Amino acid sequence: MFASLRSRLFLTYLAVILATLTVAALALAIFLIGNPLFYRQWYAQQGIALQIMQRRLASRPPEQWQTALKRESDRLAEVLDARVLVLARDGKVHYDTAHGAHPLPLPPLEGILPQRGHVRDAEGHTWVYSARMMPGNVWVVVAHRLPSRLRLLLFTAREWLLPLTEAGLLAILMALVLAWWLSQWVVHPLRHTAEAARALAKGQYQPVPEKGPRETRVLARAFNDMARRVEASQRSQREFVANVSHELKTPLTSIQGFAQAIIDGTARSPEAARKAAEVITAEAARMHRLVVTLLDLARLDAGTADLQREPLDLAVLLQSVLTRFQPQAQQAQIHLALESEGDLTLRGDADRLAQVFTNLLDNALKHTPPGGEVRLQASRTASGIEVRVEDTGSGIPPEVLPHIFERFYRGDKARSGGENAGLGLAIAGEIVRAHGGDITAHSIPGKGSVFVVKLRP
Repeated sequence: MFASLRSRLFLTYLAVILATLTVAALALAIFLIGNPLFYRQWYAQQGIALQIMQRRLASRPPEQWQTALKRESDRLAEVLDARVLVLARDGKVHYDTAHGAHPLPLPPLEGILPQRGHVRDAEGHTWVYSARMMPGNVWVVVAHRLPSRLRLLLFTAREWLLPLTEAGLLAILMALVLAWWLSQWVVHPLRHTAEAARALAKGQYQPVPEKGPRETRVLARAFNDMARRVEASQRSQREFVANVSHELKTPLTSIQGFAQAIIDGTARSPEAARKAAEVITAEAARMHRLVVTLLDLARLDAGTADLQREPLDLAVLLQSVLTRFQPQAQQAQIHLALESEGDLTLRGDADRLAQVFTNLLDNALKHTPPGGEVRLQASRTASGIEVRVEDTGSGIPPEVLPHIFERFYRGDKARSGGENAGLGLAIAGEIVRAHGGDITAHSIPGKGSVFVVKLRP
């Protein structure tokens, strides 16, 4: 029962409300007991009684004040259940309704204005008093002895317990409603996320609505992003397996067919047997290159590729790659040029980087018609080194451009790597990223393409 979020929210609210009410009740009781404001009901009674007594005495002749003071004091003490004292100006007690009781240690009463306060007697009892000047130039003091702290607590409980109890019950009811609403607000998005997670485990992608508090919205956004990545990864894996199977199927079929021809004697002549063996060798080499490329790509993916990071001059490396392609460019009547500026030294694997620019140049030359131009531009930037491979070929269609770095993508065979079965640009991208860089492509159909490689020094 208490494992659910709703019950825990309710219990949490209930505990907080009960603790708050308990602390508030105790603090209020302590405040009322120890604060002079708690004495105001006695002060009010005493002040009114002394005013009435003063008026009654003022209405009598002066010769009757002495007798009337004692009678009025006794009557006042009986009515208010209090102790009444008549004091001279010097503080001497003329009359005390509590005959034989311990004297009250009243402070000196000065002036003519009414006074009030509280004192503690010899037995430790607290007395709340009010004093007023009466006709005859005497003080009349009305004093109430405060009950014990236990009685004060009982009084406080009687006066405040019921309102606090009612407030507590109302707060608990509100907590129940609030906990239910809050749990629905929080739990519903979590339930959607849990259902989507179970569906994702079965291979079904269900986006989670981004609702609820900010944390659940962040969770839903993160889950949707993860689910999209998982779906894309699964789709890519399925396509990868299908493409590998397709790429291996053709050479295996050729090898199997020509091997069978040799076995069953169909290729009887030495020339036919030699041609069959040549086909088998070529297809086996093709399979070997494909497997090596896939293993190379897997190592780059896993970050376990053996990159020999050494200081190198990228300008020298680019010139070397350019020199190897000059015969091919001259034969195709394509102008091939290199422009470099600034310090182009960096730490990297020369063979791997040469593989990247070899692939890009090979694709550019194959895709550029006679009379065109392929240009390499290398320069130092604020963030590192940037190499641009530009051609004046037919360009890459807009629908193909976002996929050219995907494995086995053959929307544009020349740009996908030719004999590498659509893996050339994928490997180039992995090599650049392994060096902490980035590779992008831009193209305008009919005007050419630009591949930009950014490397950190």
